[in-house]
Amino acid sequence: MTTKRRSGFTLTEVMISLVVLAVVGMAFTRIITYQSRYFAHESSIRTARSVARSGTNILLSDLRMVQDSGGVDSVSITSTSKLIRILVPYRFGVVCATNGSTTTVSMLPTDSAIIATSAYKGFAWRDSATGRYVYNFPSNPTGSDIPFASSSPASCTGSGAGQANIRTVSVNGRTGDVLDLKSNGGSGASTASPVFLFQKVSYSFRHSSVYANAWGLWRNVEGGRNEEIAAPFDSVTAGFRFYQAGDDAARTTPPTVDQIRGLELVLASLSPVKSTNTAGLPMETVVTTVFFKNVRAY
Repeated sequence: MTTKRRSGFTLTEVMISLVVLAVVGMAFTRIITYQSRYFAHESSIRTARSVARSGTNILLSDLRMVQDSGGVDSVSITSTSKLIRILVPYRFGVVCATNGSTTTVSMLPTDSAIIATSAYKGFAWRDSATGRYVYNFPSNPTGSDIPFASSSPASCTGSGAGQANIRTVSVNGRTGDVLDLKSNGGSGASTASPVFLFQKVSYSFRHSSVYANAWGLWRNVEGGRNEEIAAPFDSVTAGFRFYQAGDDAARTTPPTVDQIRGLELVLASLSPVKSTNTAGLPMETVVTTVFFKNVRAY
């Protein structure tokens, strides 16, 4: 029996097939390379954005508590740092009585962790005539002038003549306190005026302890240690802008502290991972504005 011979591939056909496969393979390789670079770039941008968001969350929690009058303690803008120090309330209550340099107050219940992590620097009470808070800075707030249990709690809880008749509140097993607060001379606080205890908190952009040639966002509670809460940030772009009374746009040069009504936070964050698409570290800028409490135009 005779079998029919089958024709094979010619050398030309084989060469053409190999060339086509090589072209297709190169195309797929290029697509995969582009996709991997794009994915790495987007991952870097997301990382940079998360740095900015983490800084924003911590900053805003303190800034939203600051009063528009007297809430900014100091501002310092130099080539090596950008710093703002604010007076942040951490506990609230009402005034019961004032006697000489002692102001007796009834404070609302608060979490023990807040008290333990706060550093008392003074108290402020609201003047009903002006609507503004009057700040009192004791001489030794962390020593002899620290708030202590009142020696005359009846001036708050009593119902007799000259007594405020303010009931101490309890919430979820936590009870408020009647405290004596010391001031330099008389505080002038009026009975039943709102009062809060405050601490001094500084936020600054300056050299990072983790990333070379970049800045970090630092937080410091006066009397405590510096904490680098977010990094890295661009040393040129990142910083604070300021709203003065009557401003529609933020200004880069800070006004006097008594005129600052809010801040614009420029969080120009860098990705710790370098992208192949850019020469330097990818940067993502988050800009947000926060105005202080009880903002008024005057």
